[in-house]
Amino acid sequence: MRVDFYHLQRGFNFHKFAYPIMLDVLRVWAESAGWEPRISICQESNVDLDTEADVVGFSVYTQTAPAIYRAADELRKRGKVVFLGGPHFRGSSTVAEAAPHCDVIAGSLCEDQMRELLAEVRSGSIRSGQPARVVRDREGRFRYPRNFYQSLRNRRWFQIPTISTSLGCPYDCDFCAAYMQGEYHLRDIETVRNEVASVPGKLILFSDASFGLNRSYTLELMDALAPLEKKIAVETTLARLRDPTLLAALAHGGVRWLVVGVETLDLKLRKHGSVDLEQSLGEVIDRSHALGMMVQGNFICGLDGERPDSFAKVHDYYVGSTLDAIMIGIVTPYPDTGLYRRLDREGRIFDRDWSHYDGHHVVYRPDRMSVDDLIDGYIELYGSIRRYRSFGREVVQSLRAHGVGLESLSMVGNNLYQKFDSLKKERHLRRNQRMLAQTSLHLTGESAPGLV
Repeated sequence: MRVDFYHLQRGFNFHKFAYPIMLDVLRVWAESAGWEPRISICQESNVDLDTEADVVGFSVYTQTAPAIYRAADELRKRGKVVFLGGPHFRGSSTVAEAAPHCDVIAGSLCEDQMRELLAEVRSGSIRSGQPARVVRDREGRFRYPRNFYQSLRNRRWFQIPTISTSLGCPYDCDFCAAYMQGEYHLRDIETVRNEVASVPGKLILFSDASFGLNRSYTLELMDALAPLEKKIAVETTLARLRDPTLLAALAHGGVRWLVVGVETLDLKLRKHGSVDLEQSLGEVIDRSHALGMMVQGNFICGLDGERPDSFAKVHDYYVGSTLDAIMIGIVTPYPDTGLYRRLDREGRIFDRDWSHYDGHHVVYRPDRMSVDDLIDGYIELYGSIRRYRSFGREVVQSLRAHGVGLESLSMVGNNLYQKFDSLKKERHLRRNQRMLAQTSLHLTGESAPGLV
């Protein structure tokens, strides 16, 4: 029997390059259960509604939920069993919303549960059109497949293999929508090493929500990976990188690209540790460069406590720093996160069209600035950064600082993508701003028809 698995996207998306790791997990699970899986990363218009598959599964992210519901309805009309799962289903509200559109909803899932579901489809116990079955891995039994390394050979030439060294994230930031957030588990070092060794190319992305939280594990892992001479990108916290021994171990193990979740310069987040944020970040950047590693800073605009002058702080810090790259997002209160529940209680969410929960729209009222302040400040910030570091200037600086190599060329490519993405966000946000102005929503506090 056959099963199609989909990850939907809208337009050009980074998942074209950083392959979603859960797709390969589902592929391996289905194959081990005797099914024939097919994986697709595509837009809504490319979903095969006339597929011969017995089951069609979608990995649901909030911004693509409406498109997936439409596709799921059409597939069920054709008698297909539809599975929905993924980070959109963190709580009960989105599960209830999705129930009319599918036959199985998985807020979280382990291999045994997947096997049982496929067996019930095979036996006819689960059929298209029945009331939706809700499944959750409440005991935390999810683990990556032991033979997961085999899936890494399926990448196309431009796709960066993604590997996880841990599960969960203990920080529980209320704005974060990390998949499997919560209890923290470390994977077996030998298993991770074998997966890294199986990657045919040099470049690898470790997909941990926060890499390197366990110091002794990370030191041992880096020793195990060093002989493989890979070039690894990781996302981690400032508190981890302030440890000189750990930082040196990352460089020794092959880490060449550090992504640091700074988020904000105005607020003290738990993951920053008890330090002077700007000074400590500057020290980490200098040490990382000395060890041959590049650093990208990730920021989020619009967090509660930020004011209109927060954008200038980010700009001035970036201009005065030696960060190799910067990514700036805009707050999106994903459903059933702590942030969403708090803003909902306070009556500050005015747009519940999930397709707008994409970082390209403002869907809530900030607490210390207006919606216009947030949109104008964000666009000006990204525009000023584009003007300060032109693409040509960044190419010269990157090659001068890090030489001609795969890691520096990847950073150049990332910076080019960020520039194009910032222009796309500007177009969407200006359209969003005009729509809100027409409804006077951000001035009157009233709900606009079709938004709430």
